[in-house]
Amino acid sequence: MTDTSPPSASVATALARYTELPDPAPLLALNFGFARARALGAAMDLGVFTALAGAPRTTARLAGDLSCDARILGELLQALEDFGLVSGADGAGWAPTELARAYLVKGAPGYLGDHFDEVLAQWDRWSALTSLARSGDRGGDLGDPAGRGRHRGMFAGAFPLAVRTAADVVAVLELGSAGRVLDFTCGSGEWGIALAGTDPRARVTAHDDPALLAVARERAAEFGVAERFRFVAADFAGTPFAEDEFDTVVMAHAGRFAGRRTAARLIRECARVLRPGGTLLLADIMRTPAGQAPLGRPMLALSLLVNTENGGLPEADEYRALLAEAGIAVKECVTRGLVTALTGERQ
Repeated sequence: MTDTSPPSASVATALARYTELPDPAPLLALNFGFARARALGAAMDLGVFTALAGAPRTTARLAGDLSCDARILGELLQALEDFGLVSGADGAGWAPTELARAYLVKGAPGYLGDHFDEVLAQWDRWSALTSLARSGDRGGDLGDPAGRGRHRGMFAGAFPLAVRTAADVVAVLELGSAGRVLDFTCGSGEWGIALAGTDPRARVTAHDDPALLAVARERAAEFGVAERFRFVAADFAGTPFAEDEFDTVVMAHAGRFAGRRTAARLIRECARVLRPGGTLLLADIMRTPAGQAPLGRPMLALSLLVNTENGGLPEADEYRALLAEAGIAVKECVTRGLVTALTGERQ
């Protein structure tokens, strides 16, 4: 017969030490997060989502098409299904989910693969976080404005998300006529496109590394505003623009990578080429505003420590001070999601 008597008091007491602990599931998921990211990266490297976008395929068929081991690819597909990125029993064939079709299929308007590749390329730097925490010896070239073109995925790869934020922010700001616009760190061109979309008379100068300008040129054409753009290869050490040349200047997503000293220099240059009474629009991810959810900002701040020499998430008040030092009187402050935009008028 099976013994159904209750456990002894000593066993029950010992067991309670474990049964009364909090649920470890969030911690276990966090601990395995690196593997999930690598699985996604492998799927993109192999071209899984793009291959499946045309028509569903069995594991065996897909393995043949991608020259993969069928068993390992099958396990990867099972993991991707668990992530919500593919669906379909093997008999019917695998297909990308709506989420994967939108963002992980090459050629799709919302493709984010280049951005994910850029982040996954930081793998080795993140593995050195323990030694960084002990030594404080930072490195990485993401903060060098002159090297932005080497990181196209970072500075131009998130356009499908960035253009929505830029359009939203521009719509609520009281900018008036944009006029002659300088998109100083244009990346993929989303801010210039947003301004051109609200002011049909706006003329935009997109300024950045040539590798990023190529993306901005494609996006401006996609939005039907390319004829109102000119594209100028960046010289962040000394721009080719005259004093007072522009009515509106945008500096987006550069300061947090470069650090305070370089950000101050770039803001002074933006102010120099802005006419008196003109508008400077500064957009960046800043420290969490009071009363708002962090939305992942602490990890972004840590990423800047890992991947740049001097970068970090600034406080909005830090940017206000830098604008004031450059002769810009701050007017508006708008936060949408992770992005905060400050506007100011050149005195």
